[in-house]
Amino acid sequence: MDKNQLAKVIRIITVPPVMVTILIVILSMARKDIFRNEAEIILSLLYLGIIPVLAYPLQPFIPGFKGKGREGQRSLAFILTLVGYVLAVVTGYLIGANDNLQLIYITYVISVSLLTVMNKILHIRASGHACSVTGPLIFLIYFTGWKALLPCIVVGAGSVWSSLKLKRHTAKELTLGSLICVLSFGCAWRVIS
Repeated sequence: MDKNQLAKVIRIITVPPVMVTILIVILSMARKDIFRNEAEIILSLLYLGIIPVLAYPLQPFIPGFKGKGREGQRSLAFILTLVGYVLAVVTGYLIGANDNLQLIYITYVISVSLLTVMNKILHIRASGHACSVTGPLIFLIYFTGWKALLPCIVVGAGSVWSSLKLKRHTAKELTLGSLICVLSFGCAWRVIS
């Protein structure tokens, strides 16, 4: 496997739905105080992982997005991501999800809101991929402790390398995306506390 192929594999493994699924699976096993039951695990997977991915199979059928190729998929993915994340927060409040789960939900909704403002309104490109990699890594360290630091650094570095190698993002875009996630986590933590 050459470096470009390795970069593509890393990029696929670190896409947002895969990263959030890994996060949810690890936390459901490592911390019994985040998800009260299987329904909360399934809802989290649905809202944070599955709904955003629906943009890709649905795009050819939705007027305004069909026929627009990759850009249409990306635009619809942003919208469905926002919808999924907002549904997560609203459902979390309605079912009385604990603060740990709400911290995750609120961080995700703030992140996608800030990314939307940066990318669509201010036209400052911030990497959604970097943001979506940074979130699970922050949560793994926050919820499982410093033992997760080294694996998180390896995953984060691999993701940055693959994005730069494939020329998907610049270092500035990756940094902005990661900083948005850190800021979102801080804001969500303040809301919960």
